[in-house]
Amino acid sequence: MTVQVDNLIDIAVAVVVIVSVYTDLKERKIYNVVVLSGALGGLLLNLMIHGSTGILFSLKGLGAGLGLLFIPFMLGGFGAGDVKLLGAIGALKGTVFVCKVFLATGIAGGVLAVLVLIKQKKLLATIKRIGISFYLMVTSVFKVNTLKNLDKAEFHESLPYGLAIGIGTLAAYLVG
Repeated sequence: MTVQVDNLIDIAVAVVVIVSVYTDLKERKIYNVVVLSGALGGLLLNLMIHGSTGILFSLKGLGAGLGLLFIPFMLGGFGAGDVKLLGAIGALKGTVFVCKVFLATGIAGGVLAVLVLIKQKKLLATIKRIGISFYLMVTSVFKVNTLKNLDKAEFHESLPYGLAIGIGTLAAYLVG
């Protein structure tokens, strides 16, 4: 019975992630109905498998998933859908798995960002901007508004991070 229910969890993760990646790529949106269904499914399935310890396992995973992206979300680096997707994955698979997904997602996101910058022929300009920002930060520690003077609008690009989370989830499964 446990093996069959564990398979259901893996199927639920696959459905939630695949649908979320698809909608994020197509519409730049991760739908609440998908991630909330995944989180609720995680809570229920883990309750069925392990009882009260299963729901605690699921709640910890949900909290870890939400918590890992909460500060970057508050700083404007991620959308709420990305945060909720990672939370749903945590609710289904637990804290250890969602931490693996988070780390693999960071690597995948970095690689995807570099690929996008290469495609848009903005990699060198971005590296220069990072260097200038770092230089200004180091050399003008006492000047508060130095970084605000850089024109950010010209270089602002966004990446559908659901794709990076999908790649990170696949990598976490492959690593085991």
